[in-house]
Amino acid sequence: MEQNGNVVKKTVAAGSKSERPAVMLQTDDGDYVLRIQGGNAFHDPRLEELVGKRIRARGELHGYTFLMDDWRVS
Repeated sequence: MEQNGNVVKKTVAAGSKSERPAVMLQTDDGDYVLRIQGGNAFHDPRLEELVGKRIRARGELHGYTFLMDDWRVS
């Protein structure tokens, strides 16, 4: 599937033991934690470089996580 959106960094799971800053993809359908297939789940420098940009990403949606395998800055 493809998703278009803005890449931002914000806190997820606020108030829980899982609270952490995460790179997110904000789309018209909602906000998703963004991960790269095979990348580190907690810190991936490739994701950090995308913060503040608009992208078109291809991948799979798993709950509230979008696991992308390809993307393009638009």
